[in-house]
Amino acid sequence: MDAVVARNVSKTFGRQMLSAFGRGRPVAALTDVSLAIREGEIFGLLGPNGAGKTTLIAILIGLTTPDAGTVEVCGLDVRRHLHQVQQRVNLVRGFSGVLEKFTTWEMLSYYAMLYGVPRSRVQEVMALAGIADKRDAQVSLFSSGWRQRFFIAKGTINKPRVLFMDEPTVGLDVDAALAVRELIADLNRQGCTILLTTHYMREAEELCDRIALISQGRIVAEGTAAELKEQVKQDEAIIIHGRLDPPLRERLGRLPGVLGVAQDEDSVRLLVEHRRAMGPVLETLAEGKVRLESVRFDRPSLEEVFLKLTHQGLEQGDE
Repeated sequence: MDAVVARNVSKTFGRQMLSAFGRGRPVAALTDVSLAIREGEIFGLLGPNGAGKTTLIAILIGLTTPDAGTVEVCGLDVRRHLHQVQQRVNLVRGFSGVLEKFTTWEMLSYYAMLYGVPRSRVQEVMALAGIADKRDAQVSLFSSGWRQRFFIAKGTINKPRVLFMDEPTVGLDVDAALAVRELIADLNRQGCTILLTTHYMREAEELCDRIALISQGRIVAEGTAAELKEQVKQDEAIIIHGRLDPPLRERLGRLPGVLGVAQDEDSVRLLVEHRRAMGPVLETLAEGKVRLESVRFDRPSLEEVFLKLTHQGLEQGDE
């Protein structure tokens, strides 16, 4: 059974301003988006900022209406049964603020009252999110990692059948992000269907059963991580261990057969069409008098798959 179904969803912003003031131009946030999320899975929506991920979530939970298309969540049409749908879902965002100076217990008790769930549920979600010892702490003073745990507790207060998680690890340090990913996996093991938006390729590959790649408001590919990589199986990646300066990376990127260049902490990945690109790459490195530790071939990563299919990196754009 599908927990979430979107059919031919489109959304354009700016039309009202254009008609009222006679200037500007409308911006298409989503164009003919269709997807189906199976009950019990973690479904990833992978794309850069500005790709339309947050707009799609807003439509799926009824915070905004599409210009075209239909959406069903838990078997209910979102437009016609909005209240029933919102009782069955919840949202965790990676950039939410806490404006009021209340304690963890006070804020979660307030949300429990809004959803009509017993006060005992507050203790349950605090334990689930690992913040039981923060019962009387002021949430607005939490670090980003503890604050995100609080938002996960808030997002599960009503025992949602579907949990929408919009960039839940953005801005977190490595340890905090790891803790949040473990919480996401634990929620899913308890039967919660999760839609996870992210622009972190490794996060999507680690957590998600299936992934949709979204670029400029369109779904460009969908499948498991392995299935997506199969779409560019003819391409390979050259791994160069060492750091290269930006001018040299630009020169490598202009070589015939090189599709993309990305610098990690201690290595450079070049997505290439074929192994024949190795010769010009080595010549360019020699001309740049680069001292190499090693060079090897590898299969494309999800980020390189995204680059090949969209010609856009995952860090581009502005949501």
